[in-house]
Amino acid sequence: MSGPDAARDSGVVAAVLKLTDLAARVERVEQSAAGRIGELAASCAEALAQVASVREEAGTLGGRADGIEHKLAEVGDLLARVSVQIDGLTAATQDPEDETGTAYRVNPAAPWWNPGDERCAETTDRLRDWVDEVYRPVFGYLGAMLADCWDQHPLCLAYLDTLHEAWCLLYLPPRGPKMVFAQLDWLTRPLLQAAEVMARETSGCRDRGHRQPGQPAAPAIPAWLNGRR
Repeated sequence: MSGPDAARDSGVVAAVLKLTDLAARVERVEQSAAGRIGELAASCAEALAQVASVREEAGTLGGRADGIEHKLAEVGDLLARVSVQIDGLTAATQDPEDETGTAYRVNPAAPWWNPGDERCAETTDRLRDWVDEVYRPVFGYLGAMLADCWDQHPLCLAYLDTLHEAWCLLYLPPRGPKMVFAQLDWLTRPLLQAAEVMARETSGCRDRGHRQPGQPAAPAIPAWLNGRR
């Protein structure tokens, strides 16, 4: 074939070949795009699954957080009630002065080692009233064991000063159950021990008149003299 027809056929063939090549390229592009789209779709599905899982976990955590918050609120209410009860008990047992206004105030200790100090004279006058009005009338033979010259014995003054303050603390404020046991302990131990010490200190004074502390006692008269010197 020659001439114009041959040239036309050659052009047609070339165009068909180009179209075929272009179609092949388009097909390859479509296949690549389809594969990429498939990968993207799989990634999106996986991401959606992760999002759903996170939402589920968040819901569970939210429920747990609500439960913890509820428990904390209950504990807070309980602590508030306990605090109110403790405050009430503290006010009832440790603050009797607010209720009565008559809580006893302990007096300062007198310097018995310095008998010339005016505080010693003031305390002795206070003790003298307590001995006459309380110690001897109430405590029977224990009070009778104390010689009349007790106010001239620093040891007796020191003991009576402490006994007096303890008695005021135990018997003047309102009495509760614990105070009863404290009173019983004071009566059965410190009071008896103090009375014995003061009796020994003034024993010579009761028998043969007052003698200064540290002064040796006068010798006893032998029985064989039958009272004669």
